[in-house]
Amino acid sequence: MQQPYQRPAVGDVTICDAFWSPYLEKTRHIMLPYVFRRMDDSGYERNLIHVGEKQEVKFEGLAFWDGLLYEVIRAAADFLAQEYDPMLDAYLDKLAETIRKASDTSDGFLSSGTMLDRPQQRWGLNGGNLILQHDLYNHGALIEAAVSHYLATGKTALLYSAVRAANCVVREIGPEPKLPLVPGHSMPEEAFVKLYRLFRDHEELQSFAAEHGVDAQAYLDIVEFWQDDRGNRAHRPQWEGFAPEYNQDHAPFARQTEALGHAVRAMLCYIGSAAVAQERERPDYEAALHTLWDSVVHRKLHISGGIGARHDIEGFAEDYVLPHDAYLETCAAVALAFWNGEMHRLDPDAKYYDCFELSLYNNILASVGEDFKHFFYENPLVSDGTVRRWDWHMCPCCPPMMLKFMAALGSYIYGYTERSLMVNLWIGSRLEAERFTVEQQGQQLHIDSKGRPLEVHIRVPFYAEDFALSCGGAPLPYRMEQGYAVVEGVWTAETPLLLSYTASVRYVRANPLAQETRGQVAVLHGPVLLCAEGVDNGGRVDFTLAAQPPQTVTGTGPADETVTVAAADGTPVQLIPYYRWCNRLENPTDAAMAVWFRCEGIPEEDSFPRDGRLYAYC
Repeated sequence: MQQPYQRPAVGDVTICDAFWSPYLEKTRHIMLPYVFRRMDDSGYERNLIHVGEKQEVKFEGLAFWDGLLYEVIRAAADFLAQEYDPMLDAYLDKLAETIRKASDTSDGFLSSGTMLDRPQQRWGLNGGNLILQHDLYNHGALIEAAVSHYLATGKTALLYSAVRAANCVVREIGPEPKLPLVPGHSMPEEAFVKLYRLFRDHEELQSFAAEHGVDAQAYLDIVEFWQDDRGNRAHRPQWEGFAPEYNQDHAPFARQTEALGHAVRAMLCYIGSAAVAQERERPDYEAALHTLWDSVVHRKLHISGGIGARHDIEGFAEDYVLPHDAYLETCAAVALAFWNGEMHRLDPDAKYYDCFELSLYNNILASVGEDFKHFFYENPLVSDGTVRRWDWHMCPCCPPMMLKFMAALGSYIYGYTERSLMVNLWIGSRLEAERFTVEQQGQQLHIDSKGRPLEVHIRVPFYAEDFALSCGGAPLPYRMEQGYAVVEGVWTAETPLLLSYTASVRYVRANPLAQETRGQVAVLHGPVLLCAEGVDNGGRVDFTLAAQPPQTVTGTGPADETVTVAAADGTPVQLIPYYRWCNRLENPTDAAMAVWFRCEGIPEEDSFPRDGRLYAYC
């Protein structure tokens, strides 16, 4: 298959799915306005207003609050691209105007914490700290928001401020004699690639670009500089209190071989590298990306699709250190899924969407409560009943990341080139492209290839057993390529492709190299991790399961069901999807939870993974 393939724009896919449609509806209409309101109450926009009005007041909050607001603006713009809402459109216009006024008070630099409290310490210099000030992160988040806002609305108000910010960065930062700085918190890497692509692909922006001094190649150049100059610390300030691995500044990106440091910063760094590698011939980046993916997924990935075991640095521990009470930040799981999406564009292998799906249905979904107003920052795999979601706090970075991800989810379901279609996720949806139309309904694919041959790549998930295809009542032969079942033909929507496979409830045996889980099992149904919660099991969650437990399954599908297995003493153990835990809190023991269990006579044969795609666990 020729590369790179395209992902649909966020507004091009309509999701119509029994599980995902109501979930995304609540995300859009409950969670998004709730987060905007809490940010407004806390003073996020107020900081920018103070900058715009040149008021001499103290900054309110934490240095990255600008960036968090911009991330929510990106999510809102992506939702707006899918469903027009005049009130949301007007609210984004208001925020864009506030940001423009703040931008116009400077030469394009826009980081309100620095501007209000330490204007002489731009970029963390002169006694500042780039890692803590988040100046580059804030600029990257602004650019990311502006790209989404333009694509959703065609308006350039926010793009104006983003271009001024980008031009400031490339004017001041880069190879000496410019400032040889790399991001203390990655985000701008992918954002600058997106800005480059926007001006490359949209001819209608040519006059805007000329008027505002856009140099799209410079936006790509700065990303390569950041990745190549990592580890070259002798010619820039050192930020006390942080090891160079913390923000991936221990070696040039192409020579990094192990996932180290802060997990979110690492993922965002890798996303930026994958994005620039798609635009420029950088086989050294691609080699490093594959090595790092192997490090993360095969040695540091938790069974929930979460990453980052260490609490002290919100980051990676040593290989196979996968404790039950690991940190597993929500933002890290979201960024891991985003990274897998970028890796798949470089290398269209189903393993990337296996990992994407594992994170999606477990660590990511668990991070927000059923009211869509309470959130987990950490996502441990065990609880004594004292862990609770919070409604808001000073570092609410997880809701913006969740919103960005959910607003963009539809764009990951499919991929395509001129002659081929990839089906990556099993989510009821419809995409109309120039060459074809595809609609998923359950395990049916209705494809109209408009009278021309189309090669269809259908992901066979890691948990699928007895996979088969049929069309028009007859078995449909296929070949396997990188985890996809591939068929070619001229397709009509009236004769759908029918998929059949089994996704059984099964034990997942812990890798013996993972010390804390050695000799234990978790239970999965398809991609969905199951857990025992105290409220269903008389306050108990510590069980030894029978080797071959009888099972009863109730519900409409893995994401909505309850599974009952047997303990070794015959006691029934009720399990629910991990993402649903901590929603029933009448007394402290109700929220006790576990996902790993001792098992009577662990079977000699490992059943997971079937083909080695995900093997931090076996």
